[in-house]
Amino acid sequence: MLDTIQKLWSLFSTRERRHLVMLLFFMIIAAFLETLSIGLIIPLIGIVTNPGIIQEQAALAYLYDAGGFTSTFAFTVAAVGAMLLVFLLKNLYLMLFLYMQQRVILKQQVRLSVRLFRRYLTKPYEFHLQRNTADLLRNVKGETQKVFQGLVMSGFQLMTELLVILFILTLLLVSAPGATLTAAGLLTVGIGSFFLFFRRKVSTLGYEQQVIHGGMIKSVNQGLGASKEIKVSGREAFFIDSYAGRSKEHAKNTLYMNMLEQTPRLFIETFIVSTVLVSMLIILFQETSPEGIIAMMGLFAMAAFRLMPSINRVVNMLNAIRFNRPALEVVHQDMQQLEEWDRPDGESGPAFTKSIDVDQVSYWYPDQDTPALQNISLSIPIGSSTAFVGKSGAGKSTLVDVMLGLYQPDEGTIHVDGIPLFDQLGRWKRRIGYIPQHIYLSDDSIRANVAFGIAEEDIDEEAVWSALKQANVDQFVSELPQSIDTVIGERGVRLSGGQRQRLGIARALYHDPDILFMDEATSALDQETEKHIIEAVDALKGEKTLIIIAHRLSTIENCDLIYELQDGQVIGTRQPAARETS
Repeated sequence: MLDTIQKLWSLFSTRERRHLVMLLFFMIIAAFLETLSIGLIIPLIGIVTNPGIIQEQAALAYLYDAGGFTSTFAFTVAAVGAMLLVFLLKNLYLMLFLYMQQRVILKQQVRLSVRLFRRYLTKPYEFHLQRNTADLLRNVKGETQKVFQGLVMSGFQLMTELLVILFILTLLLVSAPGATLTAAGLLTVGIGSFFLFFRRKVSTLGYEQQVIHGGMIKSVNQGLGASKEIKVSGREAFFIDSYAGRSKEHAKNTLYMNMLEQTPRLFIETFIVSTVLVSMLIILFQETSPEGIIAMMGLFAMAAFRLMPSINRVVNMLNAIRFNRPALEVVHQDMQQLEEWDRPDGESGPAFTKSIDVDQVSYWYPDQDTPALQNISLSIPIGSSTAFVGKSGAGKSTLVDVMLGLYQPDEGTIHVDGIPLFDQLGRWKRRIGYIPQHIYLSDDSIRANVAFGIAEEDIDEEAVWSALKQANVDQFVSELPQSIDTVIGERGVRLSGGQRQRLGIARALYHDPDILFMDEATSALDQETEKHIIEAVDALKGEKTLIIIAHRLSTIENCDLIYELQDGQVIGTRQPAARETS
């Protein structure tokens, strides 16, 4: 338990910790008010059953005289009214406390979820190659929620109920020590045995649900993400069965957990009623006056009425904490291992004017013995058009990924205008555009897809049209009924392959980059469509530095320089004309 508290505490900032301490202070007040409302039962019952006690008790006599009462009946009515007022104020306070508790914890849940998402999203590209997207999605959305709802919220509710129980037992102990000690002993043995019997199963369920939930997300992502290929191959049943199997396991574990939440109430209710009855028998043997017996029985009945839901919640909260502890392990590990992101400054810096120089660069993919790139050296003048060619697996895309700043070389360096690339990565990213082979298009408008990652109110519509024009797709867009506000569907399914690639080019050009990378951006297109795409790219020659990966000679025939790669090494440098005649 101490380890769990330490890990939870480490997830919060200093300010957030202060808020949690503040909640703890208000929690103590709530427990005190709960106990006060029960403790007032004894004098109230005494007044109702024996009005003469008003003059016998110094405190009651003082209140009687100070209030100017002329009859015990009027005083009794006032006492009942005061009791109602205490309960009203107590419940209003508890409502306010519950609101504050929920508000603070939910705000911190959002902050932690955002921090974890930020750390995932800003990790090097290699990190995402090694982690499953379904697991990351589960952690950001599901596990952070479990940490706060299942651990933090449950922990606060547990402490609140334990304080209430402690205060009420103290009150009972002062009023009737023998009966209270007997009742406390019976409750401890009975409820402790129940909890210990199920604790191991609850922990196992938590880990199982974590794995199953990630598998469910993975099945859905795969099934919906490759819907076209699945329908063509007729493999729908495989993905449906995969999801159904995991869903059944999830439902079975949820059923078991729900039963664990409901069963204690029935057990505890029976046990507490039995304990109260035993306590009342003890009171009957100890008390001599009828008024004392009635007052004590009223106190114990009221205490039992309040303790029954409290003890039930304590057992449920303990089960919830054990069940959700695996979520804390995952979130804590990633929050500790992944560094906080420092937002790059907003200045893009001056344009590059000289060259991009790759010097003896080698790179190994994680857990690979053979280098993907080996001792590559080359120079690309700013303003030129350069192509990388070679067979699949030659290292072309890896080289471009290293130049993009996605991978950091294991050996060698890359300089841009004489400055190491990774010393000016923020400036570099603002000066480049990238057109991948497979364009990711969201189910949004053309405007939002061209200005991808820009808030709607910050989109420069003039820049959108300029980019569309450079990509030679502005006429097509302008003829659409909703123009740039046309929604293109998930992954751009309402567009042709050529139109999707043109939107990809427009996206890359939206920020008016100096350097444009194309990673086999036309390899999946027919020759006629590719021709039009290349014409749009060629129109940028002289304005932009073009770095192109391609298989077809037609794609690179107008390039200034061609580097040929094989097995992660540069094996030749050629001019396009020489390449065509060889």
